[in-house]
Amino acid sequence: MDEKALVMLSGGLDSATCLYWAKEKFSDVSAITFNYFGRLVQEKRAAGKLAKGAGEVKLIQVDLPFVKEASDFYDGRFQEHDSDALWSSYVPARNLMFYSIAAHYAEYLGAKWIIGGHNLHDVNFFKDASKDYIEKLNTLFKEGCLLCNGEVYKILLPLSDMNRKEIIRLAIKLKTPIEKTWSCHRKGNLHCGMCYACKQRIEAFHSLGVKDPVFKRS
Repeated sequence: MDEKALVMLSGGLDSATCLYWAKEKFSDVSAITFNYFGRLVQEKRAAGKLAKGAGEVKLIQVDLPFVKEASDFYDGRFQEHDSDALWSSYVPARNLMFYSIAAHYAEYLGAKWIIGGHNLHDVNFFKDASKDYIEKLNTLFKEGCLLCNGEVYKILLPLSDMNRKEIIRLAIKLKTPIEKTWSCHRKGNLHCGMCYACKQRIEAFHSLGVKDPVFKRS
């Protein structure tokens, strides 16, 4: 389609798949990534590599030093009781903030679509990743946009009804460079294999009988 899209690019498998999905669907694709407090260097690098590797994709980097994950805000309080790093990575109002900032850029860029990578698993814990929550944001954007000339930007969630296995199949079909993605929630040069994000990847790739290329480097 001859339309502009802005992809929320974290550097993980889901957002990378969305980037390559958007490249097939839309003529003009940009990406946006958020450098919040303590964001992993590997994740930042992954976002940069993915945007660069996708061709003519401008990457907008937004620094948000005041936004902290729960583990940083509470000085590691959750770490002893959160072995899979799920609570530790929680950020209050994360998607309200991130999508609002994306909407700010989308309006100036003239982008019709804001592409988010939330999947079927996310809503089990992150309530602000549900389709209902996102639709409420879309309603607010529709009411507030003054430069849209009747073509209001809208958040689109292409992976919302997909589980991890289905996303991997789509990523492979789209020739997404999975080896460039970063999903791990712990510091290090390699995926830890122990946090909830790593466990999800390992389980899904194993069930498909496919080796995850990020672990081939391990």
